[in-house]
Amino acid sequence: METRKTAIFTDLDGTLIDFNDYSSELARPYVQRLIELGYLVVFCSSKTFQEQRVLQEELGIEMPCIVENGSAIIAPPGFWDESITPVRIVNGWQRVELGKPAAEIRQRLARVESKFGESLLGFSRMMTEDVASITGLDIGSARRAQEREYSETLSAKLPQDVWESLDSAFEYEGLKCLPGGRFHTVIDSSADKGAAIRKFAELWKAQSSETLVSFGLGDSENDQELLENVDWPHLVKRPNGSWAGIDGRRIERVNGVGPRGWVKVAKQLLGETPAKV
Repeated sequence: METRKTAIFTDLDGTLIDFNDYSSELARPYVQRLIELGYLVVFCSSKTFQEQRVLQEELGIEMPCIVENGSAIIAPPGFWDESITPVRIVNGWQRVELGKPAAEIRQRLARVESKFGESLLGFSRMMTEDVASITGLDIGSARRAQEREYSETLSAKLPQDVWESLDSAFEYEGLKCLPGGRFHTVIDSSADKGAAIRKFAELWKAQSSETLVSFGLGDSENDQELLENVDWPHLVKRPNGSWAGIDGRRIERVNGVGPRGWVKVAKQLLGETPAKV
């Protein structure tokens, strides 16, 4: 008889945690209950491992996570069978890396700057106090946001036509620039959230007899690849009450902003509400 394992791949800012105050309080009890019932809750976000690990600790969980927009899958000790899955061990955690080191990303960005004469100010070159000021994070959280291992976060202050003119230069350097509201994230072109989810599923299939069934939750255009690569994609509302303009007939549009929408899906999985959310 076939047995199944359900994995919930979830974005963080504006999805599981509140867009404005970064709170996870609303979703916390549901995350914990899902994990108690055997679900995998896998963060899949632009956030660094240090940021995601702090959030896991706040929620009282220890789970695999997909960091920096799909640049790496990082799992607790022993999650992957190392006789099957090649991993790099850092502080006991298992890393499957899809992207390139941040130092290499920054070198390529410097070449783009030199060619176009535009200053692309990244978090790595900013004072921690300045990062805290523009993000609304406390100093500790801002410092963790700067600890990027596979990407660089840029201020989005340049005009849109300038960003568009930079696209070809990013592509030439093997980079992707992922637009956000206040910030853009630059990663290696080989990495994205969808590629990381596909890799996770591939590794799971190689070592487990359980069939992986995947749910996905996101709130923005940056979650398109996430939602395209899960069995059951869900799009929650943005703070203004609208849904992001993501294509996809299979996507379930949840009538709830951010974590309120997340909780609606969790209640559905827990059997507390009907399937339609």
